[in-house]
Amino acid sequence: MLVRTFASAVNGIDAVTVTIEVNVSRGVQFFLVGLPDSAVKESQHRIASALRALDYHWPGKQVVINMAPADIRKEGSSYDLPLALGILAADEKVLKDEIESFILMGELSLDGTLQPVKGVLPIALKARDEGFKGVIVPMKNVKEAAVVEGLNVYGMENLGDVVAFFNKTKEFKPVTVDLLEIFASEANKYDVDFSDVRGQENVKRALEVAAAGGHNIIIV
Repeated sequence: MLVRTFASAVNGIDAVTVTIEVNVSRGVQFFLVGLPDSAVKESQHRIASALRALDYHWPGKQVVINMAPADIRKEGSSYDLPLALGILAADEKVLKDEIESFILMGELSLDGTLQPVKGVLPIALKARDEGFKGVIVPMKNVKEAAVVEGLNVYGMENLGDVVAFFNKTKEFKPVTVDLLEIFASEANKYDVDFSDVRGQENVKRALEVAAAGGHNIIIV
């Protein structure tokens, strides 16, 4: 069975939608194509372990996965979730009715827990612009994605939650955030301060002038 899931590749501050085509058929081999880097290729082992943790199994068939467009390099472990869902759906373990309506991003631990990923904000913006119904991201990324209005954002703790979401065995509500409240409570909280920097007086002065005047600045 052929199933499509969708993810995103982030380049700078822009996101590009990635179509993941998964076909499970007769055979025993595994193929992953579409210019994946080493971290993406290693996802097979993380996904297989996560499936076992959920009492699922890697399909005992041939699995062919294509990540399009093929001319964009796919980097990092954030594709674990869409790859895993594609495999499960192609193996008829997950209902595929709404799976193409969502952008999926998340790194899988060996026990199926979802780890946070980078670039969630531009991913959510791109998903909204391209008319996706929503995005599903790790719980630790959900507030960042939820600042995008007009998009359903779901935060999940593990792969089992995502499976339950698409199989409609458990109800999840989209997350919303109050931007004014966030800005009021977080605007003046910083992990670091200029007092932590020893020396670099010219650089600090340049940053102060740029901040005071509302200017851009580039440091090389």
